[in-house]
Amino acid sequence: MILRILYTTVLLLVYGQLVYAQHSIERLPAPINTDHLDEICPVVSYDENLLFFTRNADPDCNKTLIIDGVNLNNVASKKEYNESLRMVYSQIASEYIAEPLSSGFNQDIWYTRLNRGQPYGIFHPSYPINDVLPNSICSNFGTSNSFLIINQFFPEGGIEKGFSVSEFDGVSFTFPRPLHIAGFNQISSEINLTAGRDSTILILAMKGGSTRSMDLFVAFRMSDGRYTTPVHLGPSINSEYRESTPMLSHDMKKLYFASDRTDGYGGTDIYVSERLDLTFTNWSTPKKLDPPLNSEYDDSHPHLMNDDNTIFFTSNRNGSSDIFKAKLKRSKITTPITVNIKVIHQETGKSHPAEISWGQAYKNQKSNTFHSKNGICKYKFFENKAMAFQAVNRELQSEEVIIDPQYLIEVGKNEIDIELILTPQQKLIIKRTDIEDRGEAKPKQLVLGTSTLGKSKEDSENGDNTLLKIVENIIVHNIYFERTKPDLLEESYPEVQKLASLLRANPSMNISIAGHTDNVGEKAALVKLSQDRAVAIKKILLEKGIPAYRVTALGYGDTKPLAPNDTEQNKSKNRRVEIKIVASTTSTR
Repeated sequence: MILRILYTTVLLLVYGQLVYAQHSIERLPAPINTDHLDEICPVVSYDENLLFFTRNADPDCNKTLIIDGVNLNNVASKKEYNESLRMVYSQIASEYIAEPLSSGFNQDIWYTRLNRGQPYGIFHPSYPINDVLPNSICSNFGTSNSFLIINQFFPEGGIEKGFSVSEFDGVSFTFPRPLHIAGFNQISSEINLTAGRDSTILILAMKGGSTRSMDLFVAFRMSDGRYTTPVHLGPSINSEYRESTPMLSHDMKKLYFASDRTDGYGGTDIYVSERLDLTFTNWSTPKKLDPPLNSEYDDSHPHLMNDDNTIFFTSNRNGSSDIFKAKLKRSKITTPITVNIKVIHQETGKSHPAEISWGQAYKNQKSNTFHSKNGICKYKFFENKAMAFQAVNRELQSEEVIIDPQYLIEVGKNEIDIELILTPQQKLIIKRTDIEDRGEAKPKQLVLGTSTLGKSKEDSENGDNTLLKIVENIIVHNIYFERTKPDLLEESYPEVQKLASLLRANPSMNISIAGHTDNVGEKAALVKLSQDRAVAIKKILLEKGIPAYRVTALGYGDTKPLAPNDTEQNKSKNRRVEIKIVASTTSTR
């Protein structure tokens, strides 16, 4: 049996601040991005007519599986095919893969056409560029229709470590031919590379250097078309942390890459460095790109277009990894932009006195404060810098609201109204008893990014086996559904992702999701709607790998209002999702 499984898979990074208006950030629409699958690694063709990307774990992937020159997808039974694929993926992973098609080794190349930078249509090329093994385009190469792809392939089946080149004629790809890099013998799920526009230079992300983490290297093309042994780019670019997903600008003067170093905004951020001489080994100190392009989530796989301004990248800020587009340059403010600020008390719905503070966004500090006796204030932008606004009055505090004037410039607005909603601020503290030592309770603070309500009396204990006491009910903000439906809207996924991350980080924690409505409609229908909405959140958590026994979904309809259903504002308070956090030492699957 010919089955070479020395492989590479393209890096999938698996690692929020309330933004009112984001500068030029655009999540590409469906069907390019999907709600639950991961889309990563955008690459735009040199003529900028095509955008390629990689989709992971798609059940509708190309299922070609060639072993000993035979495509098992055509001749084997479904059971035989699945067993063979399970064997192949388990060999790739060096561990048993029970569900191969839903694993990260299932990667296919897709593309969309671009019209003035905007995508239209979606296309899924066939074999040989796609089969059921890991496939991904990581860079343009040499000409307008040549591309570098991960792994090396063989007509009789199997893959080996390395990279290949394939040409695209607008309809189909040629069979990938090997790209030769001297001394390259690494196998890793994080290896990636970019080629200079003339293909004389390769920048690789691979393990090496003094820390043996993922670092960036350069290789040079030799006269025979092969490339030299990769040279480490040194401490000016590399750090003790992971550097990955490099991309050379088209003029080959700038290097964009992703890193999880600690000076970032959280997770993995995108950095840029400028070449200082002709050697390609001397680079300036990397600078991280400004938010909202970088975020507290994982941002990676940068790909810059010819204008040196438009950038495509990958981010998991919406729950799953998606392809985003952004602009790097800011416009000049010619006419001052006015922000009309009003502070609102959550309970009364009326304006309320407060200390209103503001400062440059994403800097975690407010440099200016204004005491407003009536809760009203004006702010004018003269510089194009995003600013963060917040209101405080004793035990009341609003969430931070960020205004980016670049967005307002682009939509042609020179005035905007915002409301800062004052809510009680209590931190969610869960007392944990050390399970192994059976020692005294140790306080542990868990931050979900939500405001909290008061304790529920009936939740003070949870039975003899409980090691964590329920101390709070919390309302999860930024969870949105289609009106009168249980369908979760896309902008809700970051909060659900936070909840999933919290549960993964605290394996003994269980939660109860409670849906609530206002009183508009039949009682039975309201209970069903609130139940279906809670179940919708639970379903996504299960898809994120949280066991079902840890999540309970309940619907109460309009039976537990927070406010009278007498005004639309009060009704909106009653339309909510609450999370009750519990945990136990035992589980019932």
